[in-house]
Amino acid sequence: MVGLGSLNLLGASERIAWQLPTENDGLFQNQNGRFFQPTISRRLISGMFGFVRTSEPEPARIFEHFHKGIDIRALHRDARGEPTDVVRASAEGEVVRVNPDEKISDYGKQVIVRHLWGEQPVYTIYGHLASISVDVGQKVAAGDPLGIMGWTGPGLSRDRAHLHFEIAFQINPKFDEWVKAEKPGRLWEPNRHGEWNGLNLMGIDPVPLLKAANEENSLTWKEALSKQPGGFMVRVPTFEGTPTWMRWIERKSPSAQPLSWDIEMTPWGLPLRMEAGGEVVAEPVLVANPGKPSEGKYYCRGLVQADGKGGMKLSKFGRQTMEMMLYTVSTPSP
Repeated sequence: MVGLGSLNLLGASERIAWQLPTENDGLFQNQNGRFFQPTISRRLISGMFGFVRTSEPEPARIFEHFHKGIDIRALHRDARGEPTDVVRASAEGEVVRVNPDEKISDYGKQVIVRHLWGEQPVYTIYGHLASISVDVGQKVAAGDPLGIMGWTGPGLSRDRAHLHFEIAFQINPKFDEWVKAEKPGRLWEPNRHGEWNGLNLMGIDPVPLLKAANEENSLTWKEALSKQPGGFMVRVPTFEGTPTWMRWIERKSPSAQPLSWDIEMTPWGLPLRMEAGGEVVAEPVLVANPGKPSEGKYYCRGLVQADGKGGMKLSKFGRQTMEMMLYTVSTPSP
């Protein structure tokens, strides 16, 4: 893993002027149909960020599937119909992950770049590439080429070629260590991506950041996170160490030693705030959720589920996610 120290050579900026990662500027021309690439559903919203997709027959009652980024449509194709759009770094940074094996990722061939947003590391993710032109450890300037747009990864076709683009935070730099220690099973294993597993990278909608930068009103990371919606709250036992996500959240703590912590998450599971609590809990428990029992899981990416009593509770996936978030040191074998 590339250390944060090497990024300091790049110079941290409190306000990153995020650039579009391809030539497609339809987002700034009020041409969403030209900018976003829909799924096979042909719903334009399905190429946007958030709860925008469904597994139900059309018309959907509710969009329960979360999309972690935005899908940007191809503008240029060769005689065979293959996209030729150059994918470029959205900001100055350093390449920390290159995945040339399209068979081991839902995002096909992929590049991840680390940036310093003030003192806060943040990551841009570029998925479904046809080819990659950078290496791990390479420093890039905003606008430097990373590869060519493609349609690698499961379920895509040439006509729906696009760039999947995310701006995300890394939850736990010891993610792979937690997986190996806890053996959490399906969804988490096998972990072929180390600390760059998609379950360890959770972000925010890139569109407001791109638009703000285009209007010369770039946001700080604190301003960007302050605009994120609250979704659900989990009470967790006190824990040792300082998890990475505690660097960016708002924290309220009295002078007395807390007995627990209440962590507020976005509807998709990005931690935003935590406050000291006075109730002892043995394991993470859901204490607030905006959804109804029949809909709560849709608002919370499957992290919560109905409890059978008219309320909601953390799902197995939700409990495991909280355990991953709180993991800081391995437990010695007896």
